[in-house]
Amino acid sequence: MAKFLLEIITEEVPASYVPVSIRALEETITKKLAELGLEHGTVASFATPRRIALKVDGLPEKQETRTKKISGPPKKSAVAPDGSFTGVAVGFAKKYGKAAEDLQLESTPKGEYFYLMVEETGKDTARLFEEILPQSILAIPFPKTMRWGNGEMRFARPLRSILAILGDATLAFSMDGLHAGNTTMGHRFLSHGKITVSSPDDYENLLEKAGVTAAPEKRKQSILRQFDELEKRHECRAIRDEGLVEEVCYLTESPVAVLGSFKASHLILPRELLITVMKHHQRYFPVEDTSGKLTARFVSFSNTNCEDISIVRKGYERVLEARLSDARFFYDEDMKHPLEHFAQKLSGITYMKGLGTVADKVKRLVEIATKLASTICHEQKAEVIEAAKLCKADLSTQMIFEFPELQGIMGREYAKAQGVNGTVAEAMDQHYRPRFSGDALPETPVAACVALADKIDTICGCFAIGLIPSGSEDPFSLRRHALGVIRILIENTCKADISYTEVIQLGIGSLPPERLTNKQKLTNDIEDFFEERIKNEFKTNRGISFDVVEAVLGPSRGHENISLYLPDLLSRCEALADMKKQPYAESLSTTFKRAANIVKGQPHFTFSEANLKEQVEIDLYDAFLATDKKVKPMKEAKDYLGALKEIAGIRSAVDKFFDGVMVMDSDPVKMETRVELLRRVTGLFADLADFSKLVF
Repeated sequence: MAKFLLEIITEEVPASYVPVSIRALEETITKKLAELGLEHGTVASFATPRRIALKVDGLPEKQETRTKKISGPPKKSAVAPDGSFTGVAVGFAKKYGKAAEDLQLESTPKGEYFYLMVEETGKDTARLFEEILPQSILAIPFPKTMRWGNGEMRFARPLRSILAILGDATLAFSMDGLHAGNTTMGHRFLSHGKITVSSPDDYENLLEKAGVTAAPEKRKQSILRQFDELEKRHECRAIRDEGLVEEVCYLTESPVAVLGSFKASHLILPRELLITVMKHHQRYFPVEDTSGKLTARFVSFSNTNCEDISIVRKGYERVLEARLSDARFFYDEDMKHPLEHFAQKLSGITYMKGLGTVADKVKRLVEIATKLASTICHEQKAEVIEAAKLCKADLSTQMIFEFPELQGIMGREYAKAQGVNGTVAEAMDQHYRPRFSGDALPETPVAACVALADKIDTICGCFAIGLIPSGSEDPFSLRRHALGVIRILIENTCKADISYTEVIQLGIGSLPPERLTNKQKLTNDIEDFFEERIKNEFKTNRGISFDVVEAVLGPSRGHENISLYLPDLLSRCEALADMKKQPYAESLSTTFKRAANIVKGQPHFTFSEANLKEQVEIDLYDAFLATDKKVKPMKEAKDYLGALKEIAGIRSAVDKFFDGVMVMDSDPVKMETRVELLRRVTGLFADLADFSKLVF
């Protein structure tokens, strides 16, 4: 058994590219090995900012001989009218060293075709790797690629060397003039010259001696261990952002922790601002004291363990000082003006072509939020209006121009510093929530009103000017905005009964008249868009099966008696899902489907109890009256499971009715009476679920 090693060395690749690329390479190689019939042992991946490597154990020296089925020509072109083989059949067989008589016939969905069973002699594993590696390397996906020199090959960054060995043998292939070999390179600054790798098992140890920790998990553990040591020694706590730890892992080949500091006077700046400057702009980890208070210290990771680490620390401190000084300057300049000053400047910032300026958006936002407040929190309407007017003001500040990721956060901090009502200040930040999947929701009705208004205005505005998501394209994050609206309404942050269609109508109603040339189509398109997001939310995040969601949401839209209040819709889904688990659910569904199908499409007829002559008709009507009396208060109390179980009790009366009479009788009085009786029965569950959608 042999071991294989591939290493690709490049110029430094962006950290976000590395984990995806190594997973893709591993998947590609293992898939190709399976296609070639090469069984193997464990697969180990290695990755640093400038190298991607893969080691495969337990490979055979040679591919086993295989019998392969090769599809050939159809019978109609391979066989002549007299039954003999045509030149097409003879040529196909000869191509594989066979006679036409060796052809075998099979029936396929496309008709009758001939095929051959051909024995393929196994190739040397080394030769197979030489064939698959160039295409496997080029198949690695990157968000962006580049060309270099005079070559035509594209990769994330220029390739500098390729190591490819099987056992102790070097594989022979080249890519754009770069030949594979058996040498690697160590750390850019801690090692010099090429390093010969005689065996795949030597790879990690050789690199470790050359200043490179090749395995990402080992580097990550080293980072966490150094955090522990620093925290214990200095009695502090680094804010360990998992995403940043991952990024640092792929920014370094030999991470070395450096504890630095900055001027304590900068701590006057808002906590989020300091953290953002350190984390997002410098890739530093902020440091708190044991009580959780931010300190004037940070932890960074160097890629070089130099003799005098103080030189590195001073460099990090100097760069951060410049950043924080800029932030302090922007903060002081912005604080010279009230938020209303910045709100007025929004008229000079274009929002979207066709939708005016950011100031125009704010006007629409205020209009929507004010109407929402009338339903959601009438007593706090003044706060909602103030928050809506000021929520985008920070977009025209110097701070947000330099640090756009702080929008909302700086609006809140400026508002607090200027004595704005606390609820209003928090809403200026929270109206952006949820910013991403799993993010927190607005915490107050005031913030919820402004958040709903902001999101629905964005969605309706984009739809009105034709910026509709398609496939994977959603440049304005409309799906995220819609899911934000849905989550806010489901979790009932608003504390009021308001449906998603009402929110949509408010959004459409605030648009400029010239954008409403076909208001009904716009409404339908947006409601369809929301319905798909609601279904996805219920199925993916609430655990409701596909058919149950379809059964509840299907009849909801367009039915004036059905609530589109999302907590109600979710409760009905959960109740139907519970009822579906009952042993009688399938037969109940069959009975109700039959009743609904008979009523469907029939006009409304006059109904009179006096026309009920058969006992099964009378029994069914009595059962309907008794059930309806019990179910109505249950629905009003939102006891949907109880209502469904009570409705289920009428099934036996319905079955006896079907067994005892012919609904579509030739006598029009009997037919009309029976149809109307069934219409009343189906009305018991019509506002709860469409049983025809259930799958058992």
